[in-house]
Amino acid sequence: MAEPIRLFVSSSPELEAEREVVGQVVAGLPVRLGWEIRHTPKPGEALAPALEAVEAAHLYVFILGMDYAAPMGLEWGRAVRARKRTLVFVKEVPHSPAAALWLSEHGAKVERIAFDSLAAFRHAFERHLIQALLDLAETLRLHLDEIEGLAARMKALEEAALQAPAVARGADRSAIILGER
Repeated sequence: MAEPIRLFVSSSPELEAEREVVGQVVAGLPVRLGWEIRHTPKPGEALAPALEAVEAAHLYVFILGMDYAAPMGLEWGRAVRARKRTLVFVKEVPHSPAAALWLSEHGAKVERIAFDSLAAFRHAFERHLIQALLDLAETLRLHLDEIEGLAARMKALEEAALQAPAVARGADRSAIILGER
């Protein structure tokens, strides 16, 4: 039997909804291989299995929200040392001093994908995950029909993004709106 795709998700404690999106997106992809998704352990859970899962992962996903809390630093360090394929998502929210420090130390060295809503995260995560899977298709031993299915899904996401109306911003501020006269 083929080995499952292993995904490790290191995330800020408050990002429960984003972790849920990860599972939903993965479940909806046209890939027959199984998945093994591991997350940053919750307080009181053992750390060693998580660090082993980082090293065994095909993909390492780092999602930074308001805070950068333990053991995210250990997970990040392990993924960097193991040279894992990494996807870094940063939520556009006020960051704690620890998160701001991480961004200042690592932010310029990695490609960061910014998001400001759950819908934006879903779209960005799915698009980048599909691209990573296509890049790793040989390593993961994906079949041609799976590759074609992923490519078709990527095309559909890109077409939907082109058709989506632009999000208007700035109406929440003070303004003077001129009439026709």
